[in-house]
Amino acid sequence: MVELPESPGGSEIPEFEAIRLRQGPVGPQEQLSSEAIRELLSMGSTTVEAIVVVGDLRMSTLVLKEAVQPSVFARFIVAFTEAVHELARDSGGWFDKFTGDGFVTFWIPPKSRPTDFDAIPEFCRTVISSADALLVRLRRNSRNFPAGTGLSIGIDAGPCELVRVGELVTVVGSPIVGATRMVEGASAGETILNVYLGSALERDAGLLESAGIRLERKVVRTKEYPNGQEAFELVFMERSLGAPGANVPTLDRRPRRPASDVGE
Repeated sequence: MVELPESPGGSEIPEFEAIRLRQGPVGPQEQLSSEAIRELLSMGSTTVEAIVVVGDLRMSTLVLKEAVQPSVFARFIVAFTEAVHELARDSGGWFDKFTGDGFVTFWIPPKSRPTDFDAIPEFCRTVISSADALLVRLRRNSRNFPAGTGLSIGIDAGPCELVRVGELVTVVGSPIVGATRMVEGASAGETILNVYLGSALERDAGLLESAGIRLERKVVRTKEYPNGQEAFELVFMERSLGAPGANVPTLDRRPRRPASDVGE
């Protein structure tokens, strides 16, 4: 853990630790320099390189509309959000916010390796596969269920401003816009990377494939680029998602309620 000179009140380190314990990586990590932490606490923001991961639950509005018991949908959202919060932190990331039908998370890589992907692919793979498993409950609670329902993910990287908002932090910058564009162009089950990060990862394509992940070029159509913009897709190979009966990681870590309580 970075060590800081104590502020006059002696509270500078505990103040940052309190923020990290709410939404940051589990276990102290040297993601921010002492100068950056000091600037964040005293000035309210500091500049960082960040990898932003945005998730969106496709068709969630229609699923809620068709729900037999809206409370089942509400419990699904709460459980899913809490689980993503935990998994992001376990993966060395920060949980930024819940967006109503998705989430924003971010990672702060070392300055020397601003596109260091580290544990993010496994985070995405686990979140998507677990969301699919959790959606089974919503299907059982639905009058009609729209095709194309599921989690899509968009990712971008670059300079951001890490801003303190009360007892939390959030990121502001173009990677938020880029990741949002990517998730808008993604179908359920897809993980789309903006071209800046995807191009950097091409150098490590072999390492990704050894982990059961293929990097493919893709064209994504967005509002700003209706004719398409270049992007990349992380394709998780079937063997890595777990064969029937395999021990596939799951986000559903909460104790299961009786069937009558969850509408199963």
